[in-house]
Amino acid sequence: MNSDPTRPGDPPADEPVVIGAGLRPVEDRLRRSLDAEARSITPTDRLGAILTEAHSSDRVGSGSEARHHRWLVPAVAAAAAVLVAGTVWAVNRPPTQTPSVAATPTEVVSSTSPASSPTPSSAPSNIPTQTAQRPTTPLTTPPTTNVQPPTTTAVTVPVYYLGPVGAGSNRLRLFREFVPARVTAPATAEGRALAALRLAMGAPPKGASYSSAWSGVTPESVALDADAITVRLSAGTSSADALATEQLGWTVQAALGKALPVRFELADGGTEVSPGHPVSSPFTRPTDPVAVLDQVAPIWVDEPARGSAVEAGSRLVVKGVASTFEANVEWELLRDGQTVDNGFTTASEAAPARGAYRFTTKKPLEAGTYVVRVFESSAKDGSTVAEVLVPVTAR
Repeated sequence: MNSDPTRPGDPPADEPVVIGAGLRPVEDRLRRSLDAEARSITPTDRLGAILTEAHSSDRVGSGSEARHHRWLVPAVAAAAAVLVAGTVWAVNRPPTQTPSVAATPTEVVSSTSPASSPTPSSAPSNIPTQTAQRPTTPLTTPPTTNVQPPTTTAVTVPVYYLGPVGAGSNRLRLFREFVPARVTAPATAEGRALAALRLAMGAPPKGASYSSAWSGVTPESVALDADAITVRLSAGTSSADALATEQLGWTVQAALGKALPVRFELADGGTEVSPGHPVSSPFTRPTDPVAVLDQVAPIWVDEPARGSAVEAGSRLVVKGVASTFEANVEWELLRDGQTVDNGFTTASEAAPARGAYRFTTKKPLEAGTYVVRVFESSAKDGSTVAEVLVPVTAR
C-alpha cells in the first residue's frame, strides 16, 4: 500500500511520471529568463554542477522527504535541458554587427578571432566589427585645378602663298603677304616661323586665287641653328604643284629673317618632301634675279593687308615690291567691279631686279568695300602680264 501522500493533481504513485507535465510553467519562465539573460551573461558548464546538486539532494533524508525529492531529478534534468538548449541558441545566433559608417574613406576591422559565445555589453567584445573609424579631420573635396591656356600675343608674319600670276594663267608663283597671327607669349623667332608655316600650309585666304599643296600635312617644329634651319613636318606632300617645297623654304626664311639653307625632316619616315624634292636635299634660296623670278610673283602688295579696314574719307596708301618691264606699275581701285580710281607708278628697280613701289589714290574713299588691283600690262598687246587683287573695307 502506497502511503506516500499525494498532492492534488499529482499522478498516482504507481504510475510513471510524465516529465514536463507539471513543469510547463517552469519551462516557460525559464525560456523567458534565458532569452533575456542570455544576451548579458557568459554561460559556463553548469550541467555537471546541477546534476551533482540534484544527486546530493536525492540522498539526503528518508521517508516522505526522500519520496518528495523523487520528482526533483526529472525536474532538474528538464531545467538543464532547457538551459542547454537556450545556451546553444544564444551561441549559434548570428552576431549583431554595427553597420559601417557611410562616406568614410576606410574601414578599420579588428583582427581578434571570433568568440564562441555572446559577451556582456559591459565587457570588452572579442567579436570583430566592421565599424569604420571616423575621420579626425573633415572630408573635403579635392581642389579643382583650373588649367589655364597659354598666354598668346599678336604678331604679323610673312607668308608665301602659291597661285597663278594672273587670271587664267598657268604660271604658278609665290606671293608674299603679311598676315596677322597669334603665338605663345613671349613670341620667339621659331614661334613666329611655325605660325607662318601653318598659315602657308593651311587653307588659302577667302576669295584669293591661291591653292594649297599641303592638305593633311602639318608643321611640327622649327629649329634655328648657326648654319641651317630645320623644319619638321608630319609627312611629305603628294601634290604635284610646282614650288610646294620652295613655298615652305621662302616662308620660314622670311619669318626668321635668315636666308640659311632649310633642311626637312618627316615624322612618318618619308623620303620626299614633295615629288622631285628628296628629304636629303635642303632648300637654298636662289640669288640670281632671273632664278628668283622663276619662283616668286612679279608683283607683291605689302600694304594694305588683305581684308583690312581702312579709314573712310581718306586717300589710300599702297606699298609693295615689283619686278616689271621698265619698272612700270599700274593700279586701279574697284568698287562693285567698276573702276572708281586708277593710275600708275614706278618701282625703284626694273626687271629682272626687284624694287619697292608706293602710290596714293587720287580720291578719298567713301565708306564701302573695295578691291585694290596692282598689275603689269604687256607692252605688246596690253594684256595682263601679272596682277594682285587685295580687298579692303573703308570705314
